[in-house]
Amino acid sequence: MSITGSYIIYGVGCVLLAGAVLYLRSLYSEIAALRVLAYRDPVTGLLNRNGLDHFWTKYKGKENLAVLNLDLDCFKEINDTYGHQAGDQLLWEVSRYLEQLTNKNQLAFRIGGDEFLFIMKNCDPNQVKIMAGLLLGQISRPYYIAGKDMSITGSIGISICQGHRAERTRMMQEADAAMYHAKRLGKNRYCVFGERVLPEDLVQSNPGVNKPWRQTQFNLR
Repeated sequence: MSITGSYIIYGVGCVLLAGAVLYLRSLYSEIAALRVLAYRDPVTGLLNRNGLDHFWTKYKGKENLAVLNLDLDCFKEINDTYGHQAGDQLLWEVSRYLEQLTNKNQLAFRIGGDEFLFIMKNCDPNQVKIMAGLLLGQISRPYYIAGKDMSITGSIGISICQGHRAERTRMMQEADAAMYHAKRLGKNRYCVFGERVLPEDLVQSNPGVNKPWRQTQFNLR
């Protein structure tokens, strides 16, 4: 084979290799984009139910775990009054506050409608309660959407478990039950599943709302 022929073959090989690399990079980018679409909520950008499934699949039960179920109070009235576009914008704004508090041990999810989950790893009960109060304080700030001043509060139910005892279905049910208990007690507060009710429930005032958020602890065990 002549030197010229060798150069031609070498050149063709380089072109094919470069093309293969570009194709693989493009394919990887598409897969990454699809993964984002699969695991992210399109309205808020937070992790969705698929992301939640992925978390539980990867969770090995080595760290203490807390599940905080956050439900916005009276969100339906805002949707009905100002329309779904304004409602979606409010969900997006609330999600930005939740996102600010996320890290490798704190994850935020939107699991449907006006319901969110906040999962904490490597945490103790006091840290979880502080976080619940912080979440309520963050989301209850005033909003200006579609030319209107709006405000919203939330109710949070909490389930806390040692890592080796953490079980998805039970913790989700406990957090859900605690959240509904918080709503029955007047909303704009958090409840911890499995702890007795405390008489001192007024703990902090937040600007921008008519009443302070409250904590309540109750025993359903």
